[in-house]
Amino acid sequence: MKKITEMNPVEFRELLHTLVNEELFKSQERLAELLARNGTQEALEAEFFHFHGDTEDLGFWFEEYEEDPLKGLDLHTSLAKKLKRQREYILANRKTTLEERIHRRMGVYLKSDPMPNKKIIELSPTEFRELLPDLVTQEIFVVRGRIAALLEQNASMEQLDAAFREFFVAYELLELALEDYHYNPDEGLEMQPEFAEELDRRIEDYETGRAKLIPMEKVY
Repeated sequence: MKKITEMNPVEFRELLHTLVNEELFKSQERLAELLARNGTQEALEAEFFHFHGDTEDLGFWFEEYEEDPLKGLDLHTSLAKKLKRQREYILANRKTTLEERIHRRMGVYLKSDPMPNKKIIELSPTEFRELLPDLVTQEIFVVRGRIAALLEQNASMEQLDAAFREFFVAYELLELALEDYHYNPDEGLEMQPEFAEELDRRIEDYETGRAKLIPMEKVY
């Protein structure tokens, strides 16, 4: 994929269209709706599975973007001042390097990576529910709406460039909110009734199919 900084205006607009239509934003809406109507723990855990994975998917787009989002901005503008405060907060609190974050998205921890000290699966139902509102109200979901509106208005490249910088920093804030949490989508599945039923069905199907393949004389 061409680096974001090397894209021409048409390619950059296409990228923004792709970003604002990523699955993360649909997952966020579903998760927010579940929280609003006090959905079950099982439903929240199932939707968090998608939310977490979709967050990582969005991050893949930024792996080649190592620019300073403040570079070239008029530092006296309200946007630049806001991004400066947010970046200072991110850099002061982030524990991982870009390489470590890239490997985390692939489900791997480098030896240098400071392992997260909290496991999502070990959170109590109350702790889990307290975490989710912080995630679904992250600024990236507001910024996404602004970019979508700018695209519909056929806004200038200058406006879209500023909005992308804001979007990028907002993604970093979301990523930071998850940094201290370890989440393995496969961990704990054996405890869920749906998974146990599916496993039993697969074993039964396998054994039924295997029995049909074994000659009867071999059975006795």
